[in-house]
Amino acid sequence: MKNFITKLSLIGILPTDNEDEILKKAALTLLPFYVIIPALIWSIIYFSLGNIDAFLVPMSYIVISTISTYYLYKTKKFMHFETVQLLLILLLPFILMWILGGFVAGSFVLIWAFYAPVAAAMYSENVKVGAKWFSAFLLLLFISMLIDNTLSVNIQHKLHPILLDIFLFLNISAGFAGIFILISQFLRNIKKISIELKKERESLFNLTNDLKNANKELEQLANCDIVTELPNRLYFQDIVYDLFSRAELNNKIVAIMFLDLDGFKTINDTLGHEAGDTILKIVGSRLKSVLRDGDTVARVGGDEFAIAIGDISDVEHVKRIASTLIKEVNEFCPYKSEKCHVGVSIGISFYPEHGKSIGELMKRADQAMYNIKRMGKNNYSIYKEA
Repeated sequence: MKNFITKLSLIGILPTDNEDEILKKAALTLLPFYVIIPALIWSIIYFSLGNIDAFLVPMSYIVISTISTYYLYKTKKFMHFETVQLLLILLLPFILMWILGGFVAGSFVLIWAFYAPVAAAMYSENVKVGAKWFSAFLLLLFISMLIDNTLSVNIQHKLHPILLDIFLFLNISAGFAGIFILISQFLRNIKKISIELKKERESLFNLTNDLKNANKELEQLANCDIVTELPNRLYFQDIVYDLFSRAELNNKIVAIMFLDLDGFKTINDTLGHEAGDTILKIVGSRLKSVLRDGDTVARVGGDEFAIAIGDISDVEHVKRIASTLIKEVNEFCPYKSEKCHVGVSIGISFYPEHGKSIGELMKRADQAMYNIKRMGKNNYSIYKEA
């Protein structure tokens, strides 16, 4: 029996429920079971007395509660189960009471209205409140059985009419009070669920934003160089292909520059990697400051940079930019108390003259850069066919 009750109490529980939710759900799930026991006894008594109308009242509750409990077992939809129980409390007692012939003939039915405060008490975290309601429920059940005209006509005739009226008034008042409490608790539950859903939506919204921000950070890490925050080699290639497409449409050329810093290794070896990173950041910023908004500078290696300049009609314009870049890089780079100096060798190739793929153009710009390295460094050179 104990195992049966334990299993019955858990049929509406979800894996996500916390301890408080489990206790409240278990209490409400078991409540119809406990009420069914006196209801069954009640129905047997009336059936044995031949009062089929009276017999149908508790039996109706037993049947409907059993069906709703089975539905809860199958679907785990606790709100539906709770709603059915509320409707039973609100509708079944009073409809059947009027069918049976008014308050006196149906005084026994009022105990089902009093079932409401018992159910309401189960919502409460105060155990003493629940115990008091249940005790009052049992007392009214006993008195109802004594004064009901079907069970004991003589006792009812001996009662003073005022006492009977007082009892009926108390019984009805208790029933309505219980219904009011239960509806209030039911509405509180709905409000609580609504608040929890709102919190879940807000949590989901925050999680979505966090994921978006995380994706942006991942995208930035995938596309940018960590030290200089400039585009990396892969992202540079994507940008350059867009420049190629626009240049072809507008009958323009694109300049690809390959840059290698002169003297950087000495600074990195003597002052350390922190100094090297500082120099790279300063050089990257200076290179960017010379270019237009539509042009791109990227770090493609240790001390190597690449630049793409689009929408060009005049090669002389590219030469002027190369000269300005060299001048900017040659300025001293401060690091703590040191004044570091680096130069830059630049190789240049043009789309579509020297190639139509970024690989070809970078290779030829690299060759031009090494040519200038051999000739004395800190200058620029345009690729020429051998």
